[in-house]
Amino acid sequence: MLRLSMLIVLALAASIGHAEADLLADLTKGQPKDVAAIAARIATCAHFSGEESYDTARRREIAAAMKKYRCETLEKDEAVVRRRYKDNPAVLGILQKAHEW
Repeated sequence: MLRLSMLIVLALAASIGHAEADLLADLTKGQPKDVAAIAARIATCAHFSGEESYDTARRREIAAAMKKYRCETLEKDEAVVRRRYKDNPAVLGILQKAHEW
């Protein structure tokens, strides 16, 4: 899980820029790895879902990213994490902030 979290954060840095990835890393520092991973997916999926698919190549690129980050299952996966940490306001706040990006 640690390796997956690190890969997601690194991919996020490449996808949306280092400044955003730094903010995400700061936000999730010291948090459980599953929380960091889902926060990265939330931010990444939100980024790509808002991208304009101005041509076929860009449409394919966006579709590939959405598949890579499993955006189609994000809602369900996030719900699992939210249930696991339902009594942890810090985690719930991190997930909310990830949505706000």
